[in-house]
This record gives sequence, structure tokens and C-alpha cells, in this order.
Amino acid sequence: HCLKDSLTPYIHLCWRLVPVGTKMRASWSTFPESKLRTLGPNPMKMSSRCFLSRGPAPRVLIAQANKRTPEAPLPQLTRPKPATAAQQAQAQPPAPSASPSAIADAYQRASDAKAQGEVVEVKVVGQNEGGVMVQYGPVRGFIPYNQVDPARLRACANGNLSKLTGQQLKARVVTADASRKELVLSERQVATAEALSRIQPGEVLACVVTSVEDYGAFVQVKGMPEVVGLVHKSEVSWDRIMTVDQVLSVGQELVAKVLSADPVNVRLTLSMKQMSTDPLTLSLDNLAWETYASGSLGTDMQGLVDALATSVGVDSVKPTRVAQDPHHVAQELEVYLVRSDREAEGDYTAVARLGVSAMEMELRATELNREQVKQLLQRVASRIFTQ
Repeated sequence: HCLKDSLTPYIHLCWRLVPVGTKMRASWSTFPESKLRTLGPNPMKMSSRCFLSRGPAPRVLIAQANKRTPEAPLPQLTRPKPATAAQQAQAQPPAPSASPSAIADAYQRASDAKAQGEVVEVKVVGQNEGGVMVQYGPVRGFIPYNQVDPARLRACANGNLSKLTGQQLKARVVTADASRKELVLSERQVATAEALSRIQPGEVLACVVTSVEDYGAFVQVKGMPEVVGLVHKSEVSWDRIMTVDQVLSVGQELVAKVLSADPVNVRLTLSMKQMSTDPLTLSLDNLAWETYASGSLGTDMQGLVDALATSVGVDSVKPTRVAQDPHHVAQELEVYLVRSDREAEGDYTAVARLGVSAMEMELRATELNREQVKQLLQRVASRIFTQ
């Protein structure tokens, strides 16, 4: 069949039936009227019936039947991610003239320096998207951008550290793996260790929360951009909290007391709740305590003492004082660990409450830390009360 539009000269869109095996296939073609007149009728290929169309030309007239439009290339959906610090470190081969024994010796020295917290000197040889490439003897190493001294990053415009090429830097070893040819270092840890050496336990620091995790919050010390400390979940509040984000959020300012500052391992632990007095201590100080006398404990209290005395890791348990607290009624057996200055020596103070009775006891456990002792008290108290 042929369709002819109203334009001049006439353009005809024709289709023809072509036998393919046992089936017929339709094929479309376009012809000017002048050419169509020269084609003789062929009943095997084309019908001679044509219809004149006075309306606009069909949209299909612009398409050529036997000419396929080339497919557009698929767009690039993802862009390759920058190589990690480890990948970039592995991509840097050692000096060609270095012998395998010299390379192995360099990795061994780097590993020893990491274990002992020593500072090594490296030479800057280049820069890439991830950080700075350095030379440590015959081994090529890498310092990621986030491990460069923050003061140096602030002094460089847009993170351009190319002017450091050829300079000697002091750094600490983060990773030294000869099997993977990976040597990653940190200049920031050197500055952090120097700052931590000036911080004393008990000192009060102003901080800003940088991230909140399940186990605590990381905070940056004001005035020391290279120092980041950890406030453990147990040191956030005297109250029982389910998650740290109940109390802290990113960007929040706080004041915390230093529990420990370790320049060797580059760790700073802080406590928020130590900035206030333990509410339990305040309530216990108001009780009328009496010296413990043998046989003055109830069944549950005595069972708690006996169970703790036979627990693994506990050297000894000794009740010291008892009291009655009519203003506080404990429906369950409650055991609290009271902070004392002798915990470093393995001596802990605990208080148990049940009903209106309170008992203070001294517990010695040199092989357990504070968190382990706390878990032990809770576990034994729960077992005694449910019996």
C-alpha cells in the first residue's frame, strides 16, 4: 500500500510484502512520485493500490525502513573512586637499586618503630589525590591527608602540599606490612603525642563533639586541633543511658576531666560525669552507718558476699558497714560500684541495697578492671535475687 501526502512534489510511503521462508515480512520504503511512475506493478513485491492523503504527512515518513538509527553509547554511571591509602602505598614500588634484604630490613625497622611508638624521619617525594608520598630508606611510604599535621594543612592553600617535596618530615608508623609492600605513616600523631605529653590526669578540658558512636563520643580539645579524645559511654553521665546520642550530639560543646593521657599509644580518655559528684555517694553520706558485725546481714546480702568470694578473679570480699535507709526502698537487689582512689591497685568499694537495708563492702580483684568488676557485680546480684 502507498500513502501520498499533499505536498509538492508528492512523496509516497510504500510497504511491500516480501516472502521469507514460509512467512511474509512487511518492508517500508519512500519514493518520489516521479520514481514511483517508473516502477512497474509487481504482485509478488508491491501492491499497486495507492491512497491520496490530504492531511499532514504521517510521522513515519521521516524514517527510513532499511536504515537503523545507531544506538547511543551507554552513559558512564559511576566514576572510579580514588584509591585508598593502602592501594596508593602499594602502587609505589621501592627504589630499583634496593636489594630484597635492604627492603626487608627497612620494613622490620618500621615495624619495630611502630611497636615502640618511636618517631622516624621520611623525605617527601611527591603528592597525589590521597596525600603525600614519602621515602623511608629504600621503601616508598604514604601519609594520607588526614594524617598530615593540621597546622601544615591550614598553611597550604587548597591542600596543595607540592612545596613539601624534598623536605624531611617526622612521622610515626601506622602500618608496616612487607608482604603487601605497604608503609603508611602519620605526621599528625607526632603532634598529638607532643600535645598529650603536656596534659595531666585530672585536668579539665573544653571540647567539641566530633562524632558519636555506640561505645562513646569522640571530642576535639579546644586550642589543640591535633588532639582528639574519647568519652566512653560509661563516663558520659551518672544516670543510666541506653545510647550516647541521648546526651551528646555532633557540634556540642562540653567540659570533661582527663582520666588518662597516653603519648605512646596516642590516646586520651575523658569523663563528663566526673565533673559532678556521684549522686550515690551523696545519698550514702547521709546514712547512719554502723560497723559491720558478724551475722548482721540478711540472707540475700550474705549470699551476695559468699557468691562474690568464690567468683573467678576475686581475691577477697569483706563487708565493712551496714545501714538502714527508710527513705529508699529497693524492690530488687541493687549493687553499685563506688569510685575510689585505690582502683589502680585492684581495691574496689561496692554498695548493695535491698529493701531498706544497705551494705558497704571492700572487694579486691587485682586481675579485673573496673568494667569487669561492674559486670561481675551485676551478674552475681541478678543470680542471687532470682534464686
